[in-house]
Amino acid sequence: MSSGASLTMGPVRKDLLSTILQFLKYENLQDTAHALERETGIFFDAKHFEIMVLGGKFDEAEKYLSGFTNMHDNLDSTKIFFELRKQKFLEALDRKDRPKALDVLTKELQDFSRKHGTLRNYGDPKIERIHVMNALKTFISDNPAFIGKMDPPTSRNASLLRLLVRGDLDGSTSMTRDVAFSGRS
Repeated sequence: MSSGASLTMGPVRKDLLSTILQFLKYENLQDTAHALERETGIFFDAKHFEIMVLGGKFDEAEKYLSGFTNMHDNLDSTKIFFELRKQKFLEALDRKDRPKALDVLTKELQDFSRKHGTLRNYGDPKIERIHVMNALKTFISDNPAFIGKMDPPTSRNASLLRLLVRGDLDGSTSMTRDVAFSGRS
């Protein structure tokens, strides 16, 4: 789904997706929850994003981010993608992985035509990740693509969430049997 998808989403669909997201997190299905967040654009989990960046998982962070914005949406989005790719490039140089650094430089950083002065002041990768994350937090909080997506979803349909959590929808209820008999799964 493209960035901003949740903005065009109807309130009933958004409420249902929020309920499902809450259920997935309650059941500790974090990877599935984050995939749903990314695919629907309904909620940007800033802590999840931060963990990926601070862990050096830049490709995963960029993939998650792409569910909410792309590098050409606005200047803040451009800065976010630049910082991620710059850090990936600098860490490849730090590891003396010249082929990877060259690949990032020629394929991923070429999208940013302007020279960027911060490339000259690179230091310890772990400290640099903290600096990058601080810059990213600012860019994300200022970015219009994230308006209304930073607060955890809440569901107005608490009874459905309680049914999901209690496991009443495990195939023993008439609602689930009706779905099974109708040929849907």
